[in-house]
Amino acid sequence: MGMRICARLVRSAVSTMKNRLASSFAIAFMAIGVLGSVGALPASAAIGPGDDRQLTTPTGWWTYNGVTLAQIGNLVSAKNARLTDIQAESPSTFTVVMVSNTGAYQSGWWYYVGQTAGQVNAQLSAHNARLISASAYSTSSGTRFAVVMVSNTGANAKGWWWYYGAASFIANQLNIHHARLINLSPLPGGGFVSIMVDNTGSNATGWWWYYNASESFINGRLSANHARLVDLSRNSNGTFNVVMYSNPNTRWYWYFNLSPAGALAKANQLGERIIDATSYSNGFTKLQAVVMTDDLNSLSDKLFAIISPKIDSGKYGFYLKLVGGGTIAGLLQASQYEPASALKVLYHAKSIHEESLGNTFDTTTITYHFKNLADPKDGNICPDNFGSTTTTNLKNADTKMMQNSDNRMTRGILERYGKSNTLLYGSSLGLTQTVINHNIGCPTDSTHNRTTLVDLGKVYEAFQNGTVTTNPTWRTQFASRMLNQGNFGGFKNAICPIVQQEATSLGKSATVATNFCNAMTWIAKGGSYQYGGSFPYTVSFDGVSLTGVPYKRSTLIIPRFFIFGEYIDGTQINSQSELDSVNAARGKLFPEALRPYIHSALTGW
Repeated sequence: MGMRICARLVRSAVSTMKNRLASSFAIAFMAIGVLGSVGALPASAAIGPGDDRQLTTPTGWWTYNGVTLAQIGNLVSAKNARLTDIQAESPSTFTVVMVSNTGAYQSGWWYYVGQTAGQVNAQLSAHNARLISASAYSTSSGTRFAVVMVSNTGANAKGWWWYYGAASFIANQLNIHHARLINLSPLPGGGFVSIMVDNTGSNATGWWWYYNASESFINGRLSANHARLVDLSRNSNGTFNVVMYSNPNTRWYWYFNLSPAGALAKANQLGERIIDATSYSNGFTKLQAVVMTDDLNSLSDKLFAIISPKIDSGKYGFYLKLVGGGTIAGLLQASQYEPASALKVLYHAKSIHEESLGNTFDTTTITYHFKNLADPKDGNICPDNFGSTTTTNLKNADTKMMQNSDNRMTRGILERYGKSNTLLYGSSLGLTQTVINHNIGCPTDSTHNRTTLVDLGKVYEAFQNGTVTTNPTWRTQFASRMLNQGNFGGFKNAICPIVQQEATSLGKSATVATNFCNAMTWIAKGGSYQYGGSFPYTVSFDGVSLTGVPYKRSTLIIPRFFIFGEYIDGTQINSQSELDSVNAARGKLFPEALRPYIHSALTGW
């Protein structure tokens, strides 16, 4: 297959260059290598801001395909981003990857397209920069390059070189410089474009490279080398060129033959950041090969490891936020999904708000549809399917909606206030992604309701911060009509064992653990849809809650409030054992999300 391995210290024989063209390149780039600091700079820390493919600090990131130079400029400006990868699809369109140019990723940087090798070298010299991405492509004027470079100073400073030509020539340069590749891509007419950096001292990393390799070969080498990909390019014959680094524990993935939208969706679902994207075509269909790396913080990774192995279809997400603060953990928390009955908390907030203003009352009449009033399960019906109606009062309807998840009462309350007014109220609370397409309990394939964990969290936060109402009576009514720590034993069953474990780890008594758990508060609303009556069937499950964790200041309890939500949506369930496994994983998410804050609060008890 013509593959070649290059490990940390390459000891390959010097190979004869393929042709004069490669030989002339060698002379040019040996010269620029000297200008680029061969032996002139001490080895820096192995990972700097410019080495984004080795970083796993969560950050904003984006990838685009088929974009022009002007579009790239607009995108990086609008997002305060910098390019980290560029591939020429044609002389005028490109595939790019970018990250927020802030925090751990902040760096001086530049990008250029349509450049000759000499022009690239001139820009490198002018900026005291080094390349991090290079793509060669054919034009009517000859081979040109699209490149991304970063400032080669400070934390980014490294001895480095770039060459293009035959693989044997590149291997020889790696030997000479004791270097490792960071980028390898095809050269029009044969050979490769390479970017390499010093691989000695604190820059040293175990690494390997292969070219013209199949998927199975690459996967075999990844396993044997305990490595992960940091660079991937595709050849016209469907084989790949890869650079892989030793990987102690980073979660990462690579895929090919995905649509650009499919690649993006895959990365978002996995909590990954695309670090390398290569576009190609299969007939008239654009496809991509991508490499991803972990983009979640440690708590999010912990929650991901609980739920992800159990979900093999549809989508899933979770969300932890401090009321009045920022997001603590999250996965697809801003992605729309079908919330089923969890959306009822918006109707509840609207009703409590109106009652607190004196616009409606506990005694206000609510008309609802029913099938069989004698059936305890009548509240589970789709109320749209039945014409018989009767009435109850608003307080009873609201309580049954929230504690029994009664779909009949839910439709009655929505009709009392009106769908448009309810959605307008949601907008006033900051909801931006919530859509009501059916009466809850009556979904169809084309009429799913939509919201996000972020939107539902805003309803709970609006209650806690007094936006729904500041009236103490109605604040009490908001919580008491919902499932709460006093009327739902499942809360303490889930959370008190965690409290006990953390109390024990801190040397606290069982009495302290019990008192602490009794001081916690909680309100919640979940939802569940099952589409189909027998296995296999598809489900949409979720739950969102507001929990008060009792921090102490001296002897005074000053709770901190946390919003937590999780969902699975459009997930196929094939057996009872799979359903049990999925629900067991879902049940672990909430207590594990709160565990570090329970631990922190217990230190003051």
